[in-house]
Formats: sequence, structure tokens, C-alpha cells
Amino acid sequence: MGSVFYIHVVTKGSFSETTREQDKMPSADHTWSYDRHIEHESRQSDIPSAYVRPDSIDAWRHNRMLGSVLPLLQEHPGSSWMTIGDGNYGSDAFFLQKNGADSLATSISDSTLRIGHEMGFIARFRAENAEHLSATDGEFDFTFCKEAYHHFPRPPIAFYEMLRVARIGTVLIEPTEDAPKLLDRLKIVAKKLLRKDKTTLFETSGNFIYRLNVTEIAKMMTALNYEVVAFRPFNDFYHPSLSGGAYARFGLRTLLTKAGVLIQDFFCRLRLLNYGLSTTIAFKSKISGTMKARLKAAGFRILELPRNPYL
Repeated sequence: MGSVFYIHVVTKGSFSETTREQDKMPSADHTWSYDRHIEHESRQSDIPSAYVRPDSIDAWRHNRMLGSVLPLLQEHPGSSWMTIGDGNYGSDAFFLQKNGADSLATSISDSTLRIGHEMGFIARFRAENAEHLSATDGEFDFTFCKEAYHHFPRPPIAFYEMLRVARIGTVLIEPTEDAPKLLDRLKIVAKKLLRKDKTTLFETSGNFIYRLNVTEIAKMMTALNYEVVAFRPFNDFYHPSLSGGAYARFGLRTLLTKAGVLIQDFFCRLRLLNYGLSTTIAFKSKISGTMKARLKAAGFRILELPRNPYL
């Protein structure tokens, strides 16, 4: 029997596509990446600090990153969220759930998610491939991906899928990149020395670190005729000898961690260094004045995307 073709005709808010049915699933060329990550998750034994050490510096670090979505949760209380690549026992979904959202935790496998559920931290979970989500168009208010997008072998495909199943928008908290600045190379050397990394291009799980570029996201959104992208660049500092300590305002390990962040912030403001991370929100429609105000108060910059004059 010949290949089956289908045509999906859609309006704004979804995607027009003509493809073969067999192409709906990721090709065999990329299965090694998924297999490695499934294996990596199955071997993971470190329970998230949010569950077992909520008073730790590591928990503070992650809450600081996740806190950037609070303006969305305040504007849309009780909204539904689907987390993508939430293989750290569903800790991202736990944060959202704790702050009033209806969250579904997903990752490439459910090995750690099941444990997070059994421990009572997450309400719902399932295994999902980010490049082929089982959810219907606009099934969730938001999709959310924290420090997982850079693991994917074909990140733009995953982005389009996340956008497809979101009604309001997609949130990414990811390593970021821009044109190299004077101190960027020094930062790479320092990270190698501090963490004993072999390379800053690949992770031990085997994937290439696909760092996010806000301009790239803005171009993809403009091509789909969407109108708004918000982003907030920031820095983080991690060292294993510091991160496990208890968070105390004047504790030595806490002060050293914060100093690591502040030093980076200082050089970023001098434009000698790029920010290491960014929270990027891709909205599928215009946002309200109160939403803009909330985002700006939280340090976000808002990009009004160019309109297509031919549509």
C-alpha cells in the first residue's frame, strides 16, 4: 500500500501542514537521542531539592528561575499547564501546582514522574515525546519547558508542537546565547575549571547543548503571524559544593552563590558578558495592559512583532 497523505487546514492559532502519516513520528535518525535520555532518566537517583531540601540553596536557585512565570499565574489563576521535559521527578509541574495551576507533568519517559506522583508531589503525569505531543490543538492554556529544550535533537519541531497544544502561549526557561562578548570565553574556561567539564558544547547525557536565541524565537513567531514575545535574561551560579547547603541570608555558601550571580550581572550590564539564561514567553495573541504591566514589573522586555501586510 502506498504512503498515506493528509492535509490539515487551519486558521491562525494552529499550523497548516501537508505531510506523510509516517513522518508524524520522529525518524530513526534521531532515536539514539531519545534512547539515551530515557536511559539517563531511568538512572537518575537524585530526588529534587524542592521535594527533600526545600530550604537548600539549590531549591532557592530553581525557585528563582521558576518564579519568572508568576506574572502568568497571577494573570491566569487556575490555568492549565503542560510541562515538557520535566524528567526531574516532575518538579516543574510541582511548582506550578503549588502556585495554583492545573499542571500535567511530561517527559520522554515516566520513570521519575511515576515516583514523583507516588511521593504525592505531582497530581498527573505521562510520557510524551516533545516532537510529537499527543495533546490536541490548544488543549492547555500554557506549555512550559525549563532547561530541557536544549536537550532535544530537533528543538524547533518541539517548539512548534508546544505552541500547537497551547491556547495562550509557550514558556521556555533555557540557556541562551548571543554574539560573543569580551568575557564570554573567560566564562567558558572558568566553568570548565570549576565543574571539570570536558566541553561546554555537549552534556554527559550525549546531547548537543542547543542554546536559545530570542531573535530566533521571534522570527518563528513572526512567520506564523503571532504578535508578542516577552523575555527576561538572567544569570545563575551553580557549584556542587555550595548548592547542597542550607539557604541562609548571611550564610557563607549563600553569599558565594549570590556573588557568582552578581558578578555576572555586573559584567552583563557593562556589555562585556552575555546573560546565561532567559525566560522567553511566546504569546499566541495580544496581551492585556495588566499582563504587560505585570511582565515589565518582573523585568521582562516585550517585543511587538511586525505584522504581515499581505494577510
